[in-house]
Amino acid sequence: MQNTQIDPQNHEQQLAYELVANTNSSFFLTGRAGTGKTTFLHNVQKLVGKQFITLAPTGVAAILADGDTIHSFFGLPMEVCTPGTCGKMNEARILTLLHADTIIIDEVSMVRCDVMDAIDYTMRKALRNNMPFGGKQMIFVGDMFQLPPVVKQGPEKDLLKDLYHTDDFFFYKSDVIKRMRLVKIEFQKVYRQDDEHFLHILENVRMNKVTPEDIMHLNGRVQTPGEADGAVITLASINKTADEINIQRLEEIEAEEFVYEGTVDGNFEEKRFPVELKLRLKVGAQVMFTRNDLQKRWANGTLGKVTKLTKDEISVTLNNGETYVVPCCSWESYSYDYNKEERKMKKELTGTFTQYPLKLAWAITVHKSQGMTFDKLSLDLSRGMFAAGQLYVALSRVRTLEGLYLSKNVIPQYAHTSREVLTYASEYNNEQQIGNEIESGKAVYGAIQQNDYDEAAKQYLMLVAKKAEDGDFKEAMQQAKRFLDILVCDEHLYGAIEDVPESLHRSSHWAPKFIAALLSLYAQKYEEALALIGEVLEGHQCAEALYIKSRALAKLERYTEADETNCQLANVFEMATPDAKVLFMIAMLNEMHIGDPGLDLMRKLVEARPKYDKGIHALRLLMKRHNVMLDSPKESELIEAFNSDLSEENFDVLLKECRSKAPKSISYLILRIKKQELNEEQSID
Repeated sequence: MQNTQIDPQNHEQQLAYELVANTNSSFFLTGRAGTGKTTFLHNVQKLVGKQFITLAPTGVAAILADGDTIHSFFGLPMEVCTPGTCGKMNEARILTLLHADTIIIDEVSMVRCDVMDAIDYTMRKALRNNMPFGGKQMIFVGDMFQLPPVVKQGPEKDLLKDLYHTDDFFFYKSDVIKRMRLVKIEFQKVYRQDDEHFLHILENVRMNKVTPEDIMHLNGRVQTPGEADGAVITLASINKTADEINIQRLEEIEAEEFVYEGTVDGNFEEKRFPVELKLRLKVGAQVMFTRNDLQKRWANGTLGKVTKLTKDEISVTLNNGETYVVPCCSWESYSYDYNKEERKMKKELTGTFTQYPLKLAWAITVHKSQGMTFDKLSLDLSRGMFAAGQLYVALSRVRTLEGLYLSKNVIPQYAHTSREVLTYASEYNNEQQIGNEIESGKAVYGAIQQNDYDEAAKQYLMLVAKKAEDGDFKEAMQQAKRFLDILVCDEHLYGAIEDVPESLHRSSHWAPKFIAALLSLYAQKYEEALALIGEVLEGHQCAEALYIKSRALAKLERYTEADETNCQLANVFEMATPDAKVLFMIAMLNEMHIGDPGLDLMRKLVEARPKYDKGIHALRLLMKRHNVMLDSPKESELIEAFNSDLSEENFDVLLKECRSKAPKSISYLILRIKKQELNEEQSID
């Protein structure tokens, strides 16, 4: 990889870049404060030819990430999302989602597990794809050692505990994350701080390994900042403390108060305002800049003192002695939209908020300081540090130990980290897992880009065989699950497997038997596959095993038994997020061997996979068997060809030509298929 925007000396950045650029694999990107996660994401979006959507859990985080909020984009309710909660997305948002390659969720440490499951269900339903998150690549970004998701005590917490059987509601506790392999890359190189001693203390606080020596060094900073120290911000554990400090300090200044009114143009929600709509200031007030200056005179988090105020001008002196007239600036609120004509996804500006990029900053809460960096800060410990990760967040906001001031001694109990998070962190940077993910991701990426699900399935099947041969049954099982998630039609796979590893037969565990059954099926050893999957189903009922059983029975021409198995499969089948391979299999079995109608099932497959040409071919074949023509109120060469006796090969050529040169004709074909009335009571010729 030759580019200057990804650090060539940073191994973890290289791995993350590989996953973004060359795979469709989802992953978790983490790292302590200052490791360049945000910079990496900005750079990778410029370097990789994909369509990205960036989302965040809060309005302020969304503004900082140049994105939208999770709740706004997916149309989710603000209360707890119970199973089956589906966001309300309009057609424009669904189109945007459909044409996006990668969804980035920033500050994911703040996202609750119920919200994550609602995102998954909404995406699967909107995209009509039963794969996790509708088959899209997801990049989850955040530091789990920072503050956990906010959950109100009382009914909300009780409901979540009942749903998830846990006291911690982190995003990875969601059902969707549990059913996928999510590799975890932790950036380790710190770019923000250059104080090695302080970095060591921070790491110990973060990892719950704080020593008496660390506490001693921290408590050596118990002191009150003096005038000579310049602007120093106070971090408080709760809002009330921070607000009281700011109001009290402003009122103590005996000078004229100026009020500066911000303006809103278009649609910009109040809860997303990055600063106060009414900014109250006096000469002598301590303020903090809330965004980076294009001329690099200050950054988001830089502190200063107001030195001059007029009706329409604010002058601020920074700690370095430089004084600047601060210009008003605008923040943009975005939503995502898809441009049908250009066939490109665009971020649409929905509103702007204009105000001076300043807020009173004698004090802010630790929670609101996430993502900021200060040269100097005073940590108010009057109410202690009550939340897991709170002390780490507070301490990691300052660049050096010398820039830190404490109101009282830190006690070891403040430096606590969630055991749950420590356990999760033990899985970071698992080179074998990440290597496996890159290998499988690269193997199928080209096929997925071309919407060639069957070729992608074949590549996954080859990986199942390879990993089983190597004795890595866990990885073989992982790839088997992905194979069955993406597969639609498996007719091209029979005979693709030559040998089934003998080691699979020696295991008494159900997972190796499942892999053996799968490989036996595609090695055309149907009786063996049926016997093995029967053993699996005795102790492990699952839809995947039923699918293998049905296919083996069909290949043995035991169609009635295959139909009975399909009926069992239908009991666990959810039409809101259809399983494409099940639709295809049941439709074809019904039509060709059982005598039951399958036209509507195949139509549902085409709706769910409009870019899957084999589904259109199969529907065309079945409609011809029923003497059903596709209705069209206007002339269309493609629909005429669909209704004609044109050979399958020639129709396929036309279909592919339209995909590349006339996508509107494909869209019209799919629309007519959706609207078609299918009279399946007709007898089959």
